[in-house]
Amino acid sequence: MTPANVTPAQWEQIHQALIWFWAFLACVVAFAANMLVAYAIIPSLVSTRDLPAKVSAIRPILFVLAAVFLLAALYAFVNIVNGIQVLYEIWPRRWI
Repeated sequence: MTPANVTPAQWEQIHQALIWFWAFLACVVAFAANMLVAYAIIPSLVSTRDLPAKVSAIRPILFVLAAVFLLAALYAFVNIVNGIQVLYEIWPRRWI
């Protein structure tokens, strides 16, 4: 099955979907990094006394940042799903 000719407007929609995809990827990585530092690394280093106990005060901030990045990832994912609807215009059959 050959795809339909892609118009400049469709290329723009594909371009926007790819931007949202990369934003989603960055948000997921930032979420994972914040959770890893707040939930595993800081408590481990504080328990071995490699870091002072005062550093544990940073954990709630990192958890809030992780929640913000999770919400941003969900928002980006919704925009990806909406953005790839243009592919159904290019390839009209969903099952090949």
